[in-house]
Amino acid sequence: MAIIECELTIKSPPAEVYKASQDYSVRYQWDPFPEKIELLGGATEAGIGVKTLVIAKSGLRMEVQFVQVDPPTTAAIIMTKGPAFIKSFGGSWVFKPLSQNSTKAKFRYSIKTKAWAIPPVSEYIASLYFKKVVMARLIGLKTYCERHA
Repeated sequence: MAIIECELTIKSPPAEVYKASQDYSVRYQWDPFPEKIELLGGATEAGIGVKTLVIAKSGLRMEVQFVQVDPPTTAAIIMTKGPAFIKSFGGSWVFKPLSQNSTKAKFRYSIKTKAWAIPPVSEYIASLYFKKVVMARLIGLKTYCERHA
């Protein structure tokens, strides 16, 4: 299993950083990864059990389900449907207050590829891809939050 973890300090209050991370009306303004994000089953916001369809600009398509939602500190998901080569995928976004106007944002993902995909090699390739994606997302969130602080 590959673990990808990146973190950045964002000069914005934790509640504002969390809000921007989960507000799909502003998500496309800062997040370079998704082509489309759609809450499923009539949901209007993230919550435990809520499923979300994520289609990446790369074409990667995944359905995820929220397993933890604890504003303003944590949101976590697991994959319920995904690409044929991924056996399991999970992620968490954790926002830790450093001060009243500063937040440590940490994105952590775990990915396990299917056996036929030569897991050590495919997980290494997947970790390289997702590390690049995760860092770009964090930088986008930081830029957005600091601009709107």
